[in-house]
Amino acid sequence: MAGLAPQLAAFRRRLFNLPAPARSSGEASNGQPVQVEIYINGAWVDITAYVMVRDNEGKISITYGIRDEGSQTEQATSTLPLKNQDGRFTRRNPVGPYYGYIGRNTPCRISVPDGMGGKSYREQCEISKWPKSWDPSGTDVWVDVTANGLLQRLSQAPPPERSVIYNAVTNPLPSSVMAYWPMEDASGATSLASALRTGSPMTWTGVPALASYDGLSSSDPLPDLTNGTISGGVARYDDPTASQIRFLAYIPKAGLADGKILCTFDQVDYSAGSAQFFELYYSTTDASNSIVLRTCAADGTVLGAILPHSVDVRGRLFYVSVELQESGTSITRQLQLRDVLAGTTYTASDTETLTQLTRVTAVRFGVAARAVSGPTSTANLPGVAVGHCTVENAITAIDALGTRLNPIGETAGRRVQRLCAEQGIPFEWVGDLDDSTPMGAQSKQNALALIQECVLADAGLLYETRDVLGVGYRTRVSLYNQDPALVLDYTAYNLSDIPTPVEDDRYLANKVVVSAGGATATYEQTDGPLSTAPPPAGVGAYGANADSPLTLNLAKSDTPTLIDHAAWRVHLGTVDEDRFPEISVNLAHPSITPDMRRAILGLRMGDRIQIVHPPLWVGPDIIDQLILGTEETITNFEHRLTFTCQPSSPYNNMAVADDPDSRIDIDGSQLLSDVASGATSLVVTPSAGQSMRWTIDTGDMPFDVRAGGEIMRATAVTPWISDTFARTASSSWGTADTGQVWQQGGGVATDFSVSGGVGVHLLSTVNDARRTFVNNTTILDWDQYCDVAVSALTTGGSVWAGPTGRYIDSGNLYWAALEFATTGALVLGIRKRVNNIESLLGTYAFPSSYSASVFYRVRFQVQGAVLRAKVWAASDPVETPEWQVTAVDSTFSTSVFHGTRSISASANTNVSLQVQYANYRMVSPQTMTVTRSMNGVVKAQTAGTDVRLAYPTYIAL
Repeated sequence: MAGLAPQLAAFRRRLFNLPAPARSSGEASNGQPVQVEIYINGAWVDITAYVMVRDNEGKISITYGIRDEGSQTEQATSTLPLKNQDGRFTRRNPVGPYYGYIGRNTPCRISVPDGMGGKSYREQCEISKWPKSWDPSGTDVWVDVTANGLLQRLSQAPPPERSVIYNAVTNPLPSSVMAYWPMEDASGATSLASALRTGSPMTWTGVPALASYDGLSSSDPLPDLTNGTISGGVARYDDPTASQIRFLAYIPKAGLADGKILCTFDQVDYSAGSAQFFELYYSTTDASNSIVLRTCAADGTVLGAILPHSVDVRGRLFYVSVELQESGTSITRQLQLRDVLAGTTYTASDTETLTQLTRVTAVRFGVAARAVSGPTSTANLPGVAVGHCTVENAITAIDALGTRLNPIGETAGRRVQRLCAEQGIPFEWVGDLDDSTPMGAQSKQNALALIQECVLADAGLLYETRDVLGVGYRTRVSLYNQDPALVLDYTAYNLSDIPTPVEDDRYLANKVVVSAGGATATYEQTDGPLSTAPPPAGVGAYGANADSPLTLNLAKSDTPTLIDHAAWRVHLGTVDEDRFPEISVNLAHPSITPDMRRAILGLRMGDRIQIVHPPLWVGPDIIDQLILGTEETITNFEHRLTFTCQPSSPYNNMAVADDPDSRIDIDGSQLLSDVASGATSLVVTPSAGQSMRWTIDTGDMPFDVRAGGEIMRATAVTPWISDTFARTASSSWGTADTGQVWQQGGGVATDFSVSGGVGVHLLSTVNDARRTFVNNTTILDWDQYCDVAVSALTTGGSVWAGPTGRYIDSGNLYWAALEFATTGALVLGIRKRVNNIESLLGTYAFPSSYSASVFYRVRFQVQGAVLRAKVWAASDPVETPEWQVTAVDSTFSTSVFHGTRSISASANTNVSLQVQYANYRMVSPQTMTVTRSMNGVVKAQTAGTDVRLAYPTYIAL
């Protein structure tokens, strides 16, 4: 059947390259049309015999994904009737076989054969309702079970009590952690609580400002030690071979006084003169505004060398790590500073001999120095904030907390993956999780709210997995440029219901305001049929976020980023085509082949589905949709699936780097003249106010354009006039490369000739214009080039030559004329002749003198009343970017001819001088050679009909 090859190709990709449920679950099917199981006492129990047996109306109903064209994935819901004469599905029936094993959120799963010997799970769910019913006689007893997907339970979970960093340290808590003080205690607390049950709180002297530093979104506010010091004791543990002390520290931009103690920690005194405490101090002498580690004996004697760092710590937030490891009779010392916001780690290390590690007994911040040599200082740390101090008896990686140290910049996909892992939720995905939107800070919301925040920012799709009770995420980028996962044929009766097209303003959004990080930006579509222009030019401003911002949690809140996000949502909200909210199939219908059945069962949210050969009254184009959700009905006789859909076109033809098939649409193009239904040559011109032209590169062919609902395939695009003069002609210019016959006026026939790649005007008489032109009465706006040269320097008087337009007759025209002066000067002028009276509208002096037989390229463009011209050396491969002469004039609003004009001044004495023309091109309008009726539409087209790419490439978010 039509479309089977792409259908199977897409199915194989899902089958082998993506996670379940597109492939077999690995469990053998029982061969029955449907199987329902519940989890009883540690095992799955088949209860299919009790399902759909009450009467012929019994059925299993499943809804999944986004419902009723909503905007957010909802929990899956299943309803099914269970026969209950023996009370086995009555939870409180003490003689029932399932007594004590069923209740709220009992796991349930529903499957059908996948066609490959295994099961295709239609839903993994938890039964939340067991309503019991019976008839008055008591012969018909049943339970109408309602089961929900995992999102139902996740939506009701409470928000976390603790910060992201707190949970990163404690969930799970490494066995190496001997002490942990988060220091997130609120103002008014009397101590800083330990996060460990066996730990003791930190106390202080002076008055530290609790909960005053909020420079890290992943932590609750931390204390400032400007007016206080804090100390904490560590519970007894066995002497280690390694000690690690870590904490967050913000150092003010002004820095600190030399010798200020950032942190000191004590260990059990090993022996007289051995290491008993370590000081970490700020230094401007031993280091340049950085941190130094020194080892001290009990009496304050500094043992061995100091370990200075080199990184300037002023104005930065660091995760500080002091790592000590025994190595024989020595210890290796490592001081690591990880810039929390930049994610960069700086390391300094050395080896210190003749010392030993014992258990850490206390940690202090902001105390006075105890060392008796080197820089010393008094207590307190002006402007310094500290927090999240851990003491460990093992060395761990500095990045052990991962992105949870500072989640800003974590991609949406990776955050969803991490959140699921933290909650123990099975997770799968479609697409590259790293190729998703960078997220902002992680707030204190429950896991589902945080996941939905990621989905909103990335504009992907959240779904519930079907092979296990879990969550899946499909990235926005994975929706781009898909092959169809399923192709249905309307004429082959693959559909169980007629798909009803809907064209309304339900999802219209042509103006969107986006907010992030306190900044806002707006994007609106200002032209086109769905623009914000008032009707009939547009539809007016539309969208839920046209005035009130859509708030996104983004890593960056600069204007270009916000505009990109707003523009993407306007792109989605201005799809100018019908919606097909529901597409239905019945797997029991004979038109559904085994391959199609397997493909249908493998469909997941975001897959692309097409309907080919729709009836003419629906429209000639293939119905092309993305699946957002599914409603399934399983009875004794059929398995019907109804897909909730949205148009696929906004995700098709997205620009991909170096993709030869990527095509950006033209700004605006229209037919210059009427075209008969069978014509294969169109003359197209830019729409009013536009100047973009179609590509003429043969390597870009073919491409499809749409005009008046008809799709045509362009196989060639050429300038309307193009002439390289690659011929020989005498007493005329003959015929241009594009087929137009050159006419001539002025002088005598022998003044006109073609040879050697140039067309010649011989100025054998003075003050008598030579004109060559082609006939066209309809082209008013144009863009043309030609190369102009003179065979010799002028003598006695100037020569003028160049292209003409809106040429009504020899006395009424516009002219972009190069003046070749006797002084060697070259001057470009836009000239107007009205009833043989010539006036100058503007000039530009070329910066260098001209030479004989050297060509200069002139570009002359007219759009409405605006005339523009420029000149540059034809040998220069780069066109001069600016228009050198611009004029506004509306004298002529009709046209008969286009061509060239040359004339010499009355005083000119070059009686044999030739004006030479080469490479004449009228690049706009253009001639487009097409194959008609690619979508079956056969019609004549009228002048002014809009011509655009049928399937333009879009720049993705």
